[in-house]
Amino acid sequence: MVKIKIDGVEYEVDEKKNLIDATKEVGVEIPYFCYHPALSIVGMCRMCLIEIEGVPRLQAACNTPVKEGMGIITKSDRVKEARSGTMEFLLANHPLDCPVCDKAGECRLQDNAFGSGSGHSRFEFDKRNIPQEEIGTNLIINHNRCIVCYRCVRFEEEKVGESNLGLFERGNHSIIGLAKSEPINHNYQGALADICPVGALLNNKTLFKSRVWWYKSHKSVCHGCSTGCNVTTNVRDNKMYRYMVRENYDQGMFFLCDKGRFDLDWMNVNRLHSYLEAGNPSTSKEVISKIGERIRSAKAVAVLGGAHESNETLESLKKVFEQVSRELGGKSIQWESRVTDAQNKETEQVDFLLTKDNHPNTKGAIDLGITTNSGVSGIVSAVKSGAIDLVILLKESIPEGIDPSKVIVFDTNLTDAAKNASLAAPIQIFAESAGSFTNKNGLKQNFEQSMNPIKGLLSAAGVVDLILQTLTEKLEASVGNR
Repeated sequence: MVKIKIDGVEYEVDEKKNLIDATKEVGVEIPYFCYHPALSIVGMCRMCLIEIEGVPRLQAACNTPVKEGMGIITKSDRVKEARSGTMEFLLANHPLDCPVCDKAGECRLQDNAFGSGSGHSRFEFDKRNIPQEEIGTNLIINHNRCIVCYRCVRFEEEKVGESNLGLFERGNHSIIGLAKSEPINHNYQGALADICPVGALLNNKTLFKSRVWWYKSHKSVCHGCSTGCNVTTNVRDNKMYRYMVRENYDQGMFFLCDKGRFDLDWMNVNRLHSYLEAGNPSTSKEVISKIGERIRSAKAVAVLGGAHESNETLESLKKVFEQVSRELGGKSIQWESRVTDAQNKETEQVDFLLTKDNHPNTKGAIDLGITTNSGVSGIVSAVKSGAIDLVILLKESIPEGIDPSKVIVFDTNLTDAAKNASLAAPIQIFAESAGSFTNKNGLKQNFEQSMNPIKGLLSAAGVVDLILQTLTEKLEASVGNR
């Protein structure tokens, strides 16, 4: 840590950071467009100009490292005039289409124009007009809005490892466009739209869906794989609309892949809200009672899955299953949370964020000890031999080789497993309660409740607790009859 002066006030800041990040930590915001903490510094936008004591010319804060004893001025008339001039140039050709732009409400251009602009323009000529085009399988570029900050080009080259975009022409004719004949088709088209500060890059999947000020936002963790990227959920009318990146400087989390970002429809549609018997709707009383009887009469029970659940739900489930076992005289209940090959291996990356393990909490389940020595293949063999005659699935598919009549499913959606199983119970999705996931590196991260479950819909632990109550009541009744 070093001491520097910001507008005459002394602060202690991290000497490893540049001035934009260092001042932000102490509550002083320096406006910018092209800078990003996870990308190389190019100093193209000239929005972050500041004065440094003893230096005659204005300097860009993004490429200025922190030094002991330095003094900077961020609010002088000279600095304000320079920023206002920058904004005037950027807005000379920028269309005034904020009422229809999906970036409105979270646009850095709007924020900086309001905070550092002059409030009027001297540009009286026709603005340039270039037709927008689709440059990806889920990506549109509006050339008129682009301020050539070069963020998208740097992100692709430095993070994705591809060079699909480039800067073409010069001066007033400069545009960002495709450098290849094929459209962009990688797993980070959402990230390209995300890091664009002005709405020049947009995703078809979220275009015109909702205004950002209509969303209720909560801190959460992406469910798409074991990386555990930090996200902000955007919910409207109790439906999940968007995942947006929640930057985590300490863990170096700044981006989100498309697989996690856009895998949201299952939270809103095709939900399982009825208890099922042989694929047909039934009542909770009937199904819970029959599940209890099946567990009571089974020689041994296997539980498969659970890595989609939060640590808190898994802890509760583990305790309740242990109670069920004790109530039934120590009946064998084996629980294997690792149901895919990727869960049984060291982490394998698909790309720089996405892993092959599509479960957000495999590490948390392993840490809780809900695994077996033989793995899922051993359980399947035991079911085939008759040593285990009942399998409970927690939001997983029925493994090949297991008779569906021996399966009970707990699921959030009306899946093939829920339809084919002998009995099925609806459960909450992780976003309908608060909790935590443990990512591939063992980092435990909390998430907030984003959605409200429909009345009466329980968590997986709540369903098993109901089953335990049913078993306990029948045991007491049988004792009383004697």
